Amino acid sequence: MSSEKKKKRNRTSDAPEQQERGKRTQLGLRIGAALILLTVLAGVVLPLYNPGSPIKKNRKVMTVNGHDVSSDEFEYFLSAEITDFVYYYSASYFADQKNFSDLLEYVTQEITFYYTFLDWAEENGYGLDQEQRDEIKADLERSKDGFETEEQYQEYLDSMYVTEEVLYNTECMFRTLDNYYAYLTDPENGPYAESAKELASDPERFSIYGAKHILFLFGENDRTDEETRALAEDVLAQIRNGGSFDDLMNQYSEDPGLMTYPDGYTFTKGEFVDEFYNATIGLGIGETSDLVESSYGFHIIRRIEPDRDEAAEKIVKNLYGAEIDSRVAAAEVKKSRGFESITYNDFKISKDYPATAEDETADGGSEE
Repeated sequence: MSSEKKKKRNRTSDAPEQQERGKRTQLGLRIGAALILLTVLAGVVLPLYNPGSPIKKNRKVMTVNGHDVSSDEFEYFLSAEITDFVYYYSASYFADQKNFSDLLEYVTQEITFYYTFLDWAEENGYGLDQEQRDEIKADLERSKDGFETEEQYQEYLDSMYVTEEVLYNTECMFRTLDNYYAYLTDPENGPYAESAKELASDPERFSIYGAKHILFLFGENDRTDEETRALAEDVLAQIRNGGSFDDLMNQYSEDPGLMTYPDGYTFTKGEFVDEFYNATIGLGIGETSDLVESSYGFHIIRRIEPDRDEAAEKIVKNLYGAEIDSRVAAAEVKKSRGFESITYNDFKISKDYPATAEDETADGGSEE
């Protein structure tokens, strides 16, 4: 299996062939059950304002379909991304203004998605009523009551670089989006459920396939790569000579997802590593591949019919994604004057994590 890259967390699913998922996934997949209060609190930093920048207290930075996005709110989204980039690649990534400009554009799209999605939810009656808003406020108050003094609570907010107003408003937004997303993607009662079940009779139309495999992991049991290949070749020979694929899979496969998915996987492009996906689509139903090498090890793949219910669930998300993409593309977005002049150095995090050694020295970094 490929080794962990420096300064980058290696996140894999329970199936080792599944491709790592970074933050840079399609925006339409960002809304889900993980949008909870801790998500709102995580990774926010406080800006250090430059006179010519729209990142200035009480100024709007952009407008989406008539929704003014304040500097505090914009800072929440942008700063969370900055924190992740500093963790993954170090602050030197932002020494190149092109990289930071790309991040500004990404965050602009992210905010556009959220507000477009919010409008869609409210159009269909999924906006929060006053009782629901009061519940969120009460949740935040209970959290506040966990601190001995007001000063301690404020210190906590300051440590997260977030205001109570941003915390409350963002939680209300995400609660709305979470509820509406659950409705849209409900495979039984959602608005796309019936169509998806009909379309699931032709899953390849949506690039949805089924496969099971026998995985031989690199480095497992202290094997060399050559020994791993030899073992895989021996098992493949047994299959070619009439051995039961399922019996050999249960005996030899080192896929930790096997217990969860004993009947195989239903998947689409991007969910698993390319080698696995490409080998599967090159097979007919019931056919078995030769050895397929990926960064995880060697696979012997047998293509199967995808699970109809799982295919329908994926088609629901495909239909939902097409709709939200269309709405986002049609959104009216206006950036405030000076938007393009925003730089990494407009933010306090740039002082804590300078992009260049020169900056570090200027900010009092030791040269000893």
